[in-house]
Amino acid sequence: MTGRSPESALGYAYALPKPNRLTDMPIAREDQFLVSRDLARTPSLGLESANLEACLAEVRQRGFKAVFGSPVFGFFEDSLDSLKGLPELEAIWFWDVDLRDIDAIYEHSSLQRFGIHDKRPPVDFSRLPSLKRVVWKHKASDVGIRSLSGLELLHVWSYAPRSKSFADLELPSGLTELQINWANPKTLDGMISVPGLRRLEIARCRNLETLDAIPALFPDLEHLVVTACGRIQSGEGERVVARLPNLRHAFVKDKVLT
Repeated sequence: MTGRSPESALGYAYALPKPNRLTDMPIAREDQFLVSRDLARTPSLGLESANLEACLAEVRQRGFKAVFGSPVFGFFEDSLDSLKGLPELEAIWFWDVDLRDIDAIYEHSSLQRFGIHDKRPPVDFSRLPSLKRVVWKHKASDVGIRSLSGLELLHVWSYAPRSKSFADLELPSGLTELQINWANPKTLDGMISVPGLRRLEIARCRNLETLDAIPALFPDLEHLVVTACGRIQSGEGERVVARLPNLRHAFVKDKVLT
């Protein structure tokens, strides 16, 4: 699988495996600050609790449009209050941190890229209408993601409802890329159809037994990758590929099909 987006790399980083040293992610120290040049497709500054005021001043002075934080990189706050009063941000990424208060994110209505681990209060995505790319560690109490008419990319992690059905997974109608990781349903039945979807990746969905619904749900797919879904039967990929006329690349069960 090639061409993984920065959001995908981030998702893998904060869901599995856990980063444990500076070189695990595209982050380096510039002078006294942690900076990533490609994590959010715009330069991002890391917020460090021991140097928080200086970090915030650097964001203001140099006009950073993205910030990130994780205990791995020295962020130990239990709220995102530090984001209050910053210039409008375009991207935020926080992972492996227990947050009791995230209300400050709603001051940044121009956010385009978003990712926060699930140890946090619920997110009302309808209050972030400019979002285009979301890495979503699924939390059942989150609301409003279907209202994001401009959302293009959605990476869903750990979708595991008691119903073991995709029927309750909200998907915006304008998505062009969907990635599903560590979900518990056996089939894709009940999932919302997104006719304009171009890229679909499914990984580590170990209960998933069939891909049969894909052509009806996403008829214009151009890119399909299904990995580490051990219950998918041999030949399933070939049957689905034959029903997707626009497909340019398919990789299913460790086999390149187009």
